[in-house]
Formats: sequence, C-alpha cells, structure tokens
Amino acid sequence: MPQFRDPIHGFIYISDDELKIVNSAPFQRLRNIRQLATTYLVYHGAEHTRFGHSLGVMHLVTRVFDSVISDTSNLFSEDPFENEIRTAWYRQILRLIALTHDLGHPPFSHAAEGFFADGLKHEYYTKEIIRDTVISGYIVEIGNKLQESLAEKSKLSTDELIEKYKIRPITPQLLWMIYGEKPAIHDEYIWPDFVFLKSFMDGELDCDKMDYLLRDSLYCGVTYGKYDLNRFVSILTVYRSKEENILSLAICSGGVQAFEEFVLARYFMFIQVYFHKTRRCLDRLLVAGMKEILPNGVFPEEINNYLKWDDTYVLHEMKQKQTPHAKRYLERKCMTCVYETPAHATGSEKKLTKSLQEGLEREFPDVFFQFDDVDKKAHKLLPPVYSSKDGDENEIRVIDKHTGEAKSVMHHSLILKGITDSIYICRLYADADKEDIKRIKSWINAKDLEYSS
Repeated sequence: MPQFRDPIHGFIYISDDELKIVNSAPFQRLRNIRQLATTYLVYHGAEHTRFGHSLGVMHLVTRVFDSVISDTSNLFSEDPFENEIRTAWYRQILRLIALTHDLGHPPFSHAAEGFFADGLKHEYYTKEIIRDTVISGYIVEIGNKLQESLAEKSKLSTDELIEKYKIRPITPQLLWMIYGEKPAIHDEYIWPDFVFLKSFMDGELDCDKMDYLLRDSLYCGVTYGKYDLNRFVSILTVYRSKEENILSLAICSGGVQAFEEFVLARYFMFIQVYFHKTRRCLDRLLVAGMKEILPNGVFPEEINNYLKWDDTYVLHEMKQKQTPHAKRYLERKCMTCVYETPAHATGSEKKLTKSLQEGLEREFPDVFFQFDDVDKKAHKLLPPVYSSKDGDENEIRVIDKHTGEAKSVMHHSLILKGITDSIYICRLYADADKEDIKRIKSWINAKDLEYSS
C-alpha cells in the first residue's frame, strides 16, 4: 500500500486508487499553494502547503471515524451486517471528502479570496475540480470498485444493494452534496448519517482544525497550536439526538480539559500567528500586487485557466511585471505597525484608534497611514442554555459515562465561557522611514498619556 511520511502523523497510508487522485495535476497544484499565505515571510519555516495538509486531514478523519465507530456498536443500523457495509461506505466517502476538500484554494490560500468573480468562493472551484477534471473519473472508479466489493460481500447485485441498504455509487455529486451543500432529504439518501459525516470536516471538533493547528505550529516553530492529539481523539464519541435521530460528534466525560486545550491552541494561534501584525500587512501588500497582475483583476472562472494560478505563478508574474506593489512585496517592504489595541478591543478602543489615525494624518501629512482590524471567534460554541435544540451544529455535548446524560460543554468549562467574545484587534500602520516612525510613536505615546490623564 502506498504511503507518505508525514512530520505530524508519521506514515499516512493511501490506496492505489486514491493515489491516482494525489498524482493528478489538480492535486499536485496544492504543492504550490502555501497553507499560511504570507506567513513564510514572518516565520521562515512556514513553507508548508495545502498538499501535506490535505493528506493529513484524510488521515485524521479515518483515525477519528475508526475510533468513534469502535466505541459504538451498531451505530448506523441495528442489523450488524448492514452496519458493517454502511460503515465501510461512509469511511471511503469521508476519506475522499477530506482528500479533495482544499482543491479549489487560490494562490496564497485565504489571502487572495477577494479576487473571485461575482462573489464566488474557493468552494466553488473545489466543486468544479472534482466534477470536471480527471479527478472525477478517479472518484467514480473508487466508488464503483467499492460498490462491487460490497455487493459481492452481501451476495446482492449493485441494484439490490441500493434498494435494500441505500448504498449508492460514490460520485463527485454525492461528495459535494454531503460536504458542500445541505443534503437533500430524499429516500435515496440517508440524511441523518450524512449530517454526521459532515461534522468530521465542518464543526468545532472537525479534523481540518485538528490537522492545521499542529501543522502550522510545527512549521512556524511555535508551541501555541500544540495539543494532545492522542488524548483528543480518544475522548471523541457520538451523540444521538432523540428528537431528530441525528448523530453528532461529542465528548466523553473526563475529556473536557482535552477540548479546552484544543480550543485554547486555536485561540493562541489566531493571536500570535494568523493575526500577526507583519503578516496582516504583508497580506495587504500581496493583494495590492496581485490586483496589478491579474487579468481584469479577478481569477479566471473557467477551471483549466484557474488551475494555472498558484503561488509560483503569481511570484513569476510579479517578477516579470515589476509593478509598484508587486515590487514592494518581493522586496518585503511592508509598513510599520505604530499602534495596536489589546486582543479584545472594545468599541471605544476602535474609536480611539480611528481618532489617532485622524490626528496622525493632520500631524504628518506626508506619511500614509493604514487602519486594519481583524475579528474572529476562537470557537462558535453556543451559550450554556438547557433548552438548546437537538441537532444544532454548534452545540458540543459532553456525555456522562455513568448516566448517559448529555450537557453542553459550556456547562463544564469556565475557560470556554471566558473566551466567548471575538478576538478583535485594531492596528495602525505607517509608511515612513525610521526617523519618522520614532516621531510618530512619540506623538502616539504623548496622546496616550493625555487620554489616560
């Protein structure tokens, strides 16, 4: 069986048919899409790409799925045989979703998402890539082989397999229906189970976050994003809504601290890495440079033309055209942060930052100042109310191992209650030489003393 040696997970195993997807041109393009955009110009080790991350997420969804399935008997059906074949089907679906979930990312990942035409997002391109490139045929091939294998095992024809167990061929449309869109409530599909599958890739306990926190932390050379992966996987279990018969990932009692560590890792990575003051400035400079080189200022909508664009191509175009902002980006000439608020700025602190900008622009008319603010929640968990409706995707439950009672994780954690507010940081940047920067900071310090008195 083919394998990849990964710095986070060790050996990642992959089937021969899945390897065809990995070896395809659309997937290989991910080797040239940096995971953290311009962060490599701040933390020089952050050269890792969406390629390794995609393999890592596929590995983790398999590991977590196998773990929760092993701890829960007959999860998908009271019939042990039906449960077995449905489990095999879901496992393969999850692996393919995880492997292909980032295919549509633009150059430099999230930093360049403003260049999509007509309000499109990178998910649109992911859908087009799995549907209209060679990857589509590989997905169908994997689905057909699995269908034949399960039919042989059950001694049924593929048509009888569909009719009796609703085990349909895996197609790009099926993957996208589960991951990219809300599944249709239809007899042909298994609605509650598909919601459960999506939670492995999109939610507060998803494997996407689990991989990128550890991967980003390692390559940036920081410890902020580290958490105990083995313990975290071991505390995940399944909650079944009694009212709507919907499955969701949950936490075993005794596992709250492992979840707290996971959420705090994400919180610290946002403050220290993802929202780093220099990285934010470089992102703006990159965007300005890309605007100068992109035809019509947007990415091509046609998929084959879009796939030509990756980090390497952008940097090549910048070097060739030497436009003003592109040249500044290539020479790493970013503005200087002269003022920033605490990590949870209030409305009055935002007003103060704006007021400082207006004062600076009057005092230093020859200097260009830039205001920047970032806003992100460390988690999207619901407040600890007893009457929350079953099936809410942002409700993480803790299952008591003695009574089986399920309560919101917010009932168990003072730490999570304490970081419900968004991370909100306001900053001012100045485009000036060192002497002017000194004078600007002195002016700001004087104003701070004036305001505080």
